[in-house]
Amino acid sequence: MYIDSGLETHLKEINQGMGADERCYLYGDPAYVLSYGIVTGYKATVRLPLNPVLKEMNAHMSSIRVSVEHGFGETMNLWAFNGYKRSLQSGLSPIAGYFLVAILLSNIHSCFYRNESCDRFDCDPPSLSAYLSLV
Repeated sequence: MYIDSGLETHLKEINQGMGADERCYLYGDPAYVLSYGIVTGYKATVRLPLNPVLKEMNAHMSSIRVSVEHGFGETMNLWAFNGYKRSLQSGLSPIAGYFLVAILLSNIHSCFYRNESCDRFDCDPPSLSAYLSLV
């Protein structure tokens, strides 16, 4: 799905000509670590334990990742139809379309009721008209 999404190609385009310290990366699941642009947490080895800075970095990134995953969970709770595996089959249902509509509706819901990401990142959601670019 990562390859099919075009994110890898987009990251390569964004990072073209940039130095290693300026490139954009995605923090993700270790299953994708061999893909371009994906980074995961630091791992300790038997002979080389993690220093306190790397441990803190792992804890910080993990907390952000959990917050993002809660956003996906909230979308699934609000729009449970997207979780019915038997009724949604790749190639037979417009799964991506359903998911995009669910995200749009979840974002609208967050404009009215906030969400965990607002609390985690200490920010207010936009007004509905600002989110929908009506102003």
